[in-house]
Amino acid sequence: MPALWLWVGGLAATMAVLGLRAAWSRQHRSTTANALCWGFMGLALAIGWAAAGAWGMAVVSLAGTACAFILLAQAAITAPTGKASASTRRAHMLPEKGEALHLWRRIATFLLCVPVALAVALLLALAARAIASAAGWGEADSNVLTLFLMPLCWALLLFALLMTQGRRAQARVLAALASIPILILLLERLA
Repeated sequence: MPALWLWVGGLAATMAVLGLRAAWSRQHRSTTANALCWGFMGLALAIGWAAAGAWGMAVVSLAGTACAFILLAQAAITAPTGKASASTRRAHMLPEKGEALHLWRRIATFLLCVPVALAVALLLALAARAIASAAGWGEADSNVLTLFLMPLCWALLLFALLMTQGRRAQARVLAALASIPILILLLERLA
């Protein structure tokens, strides 16, 4: 029976990748479509985990990765060759002549996405560790969970932040996500 669930998880991961491709092909980005597809990918991973643990997650991830590879290969093969010569300027790294530098905006984005988002990801991972410890997990298992979740949470946060328009909205996302683990960690200290 676990093999059947691995097939279901692999199919779910494949559908998530196809959904992401469709969402990213739209004229305007859709946060809802992206969130649904990433949620479906999370469901696929959960199915893989339930079916065969870490091995199941690896198999399900392999199905999604294979689908993404096929889509990228197909896009590379069918893409028309460019007629314009490549720009010597990197994409939006330096302003065009006479254009404002927007240095403070760039610095704010960097600070929100690197140190602040890293701190929030660490808080989320530590809160998950506290919950796992309270649920009776061993110390080693709780530590591994923390080490697994911190980079995963950071990557998901970076995706969410870079998809969010404006620095204030990015700061609100980080503040909202930071408040939950802070509350959990405070409750753990009081218990």
